Amino acid sequence: MVMWRRNKELEVLPWYRRSGYKGNLTEAQKRKLDAFRMAPSHPAATFDDLPEEVQSYISSLQIELYDKKQESLASRTFGVSAVGLAWLCISYFGFPVPTIWTYIFGAVLLAAPWVIYPLEWKRNADEFLPKRVEPDALSATNENIRTEWELNYIVDADVKDRG
Repeated sequence: MVMWRRNKELEVLPWYRRSGYKGNLTEAQKRKLDAFRMAPSHPAATFDDLPEEVQSYISSLQIELYDKKQESLASRTFGVSAVGLAWLCISYFGFPVPTIWTYIFGAVLLAAPWVIYPLEWKRNADEFLPKRVEPDALSATNENIRTEWELNYIVDADVKDRG
């Protein structure tokens, strides 16, 4: 029996409304940020508003970060597989092992990274170029620019309130 899953339209929540948010914003501050987000135009700049040199620099940083994450993933995969292969070789050619569990452990170390690798690779790729829930959804870069603007706004407002 095949169970079909209904694709739900996911609502994209702002960073301060997500369930994993652990900050100390008050509800009044969150409402103020909601007002900025609900306005026809957000006060923060968009990626397209930035000069070409800045756009190019941001893009190169994003590509560099993506490459670093993928290189790290590949290195971990090859490293753990090499440890598994060494474990199997030592268990087989080295000293005799009275139990099969050492061979199973070596085989798991050899094979498991190659099962995990494509999942992690896809997660990193989706983080770099996420699938948009709706056509007019913000790109990750624009969302990060908005987040930085909102954080600066909250900090500046707190400084003004204290001073």
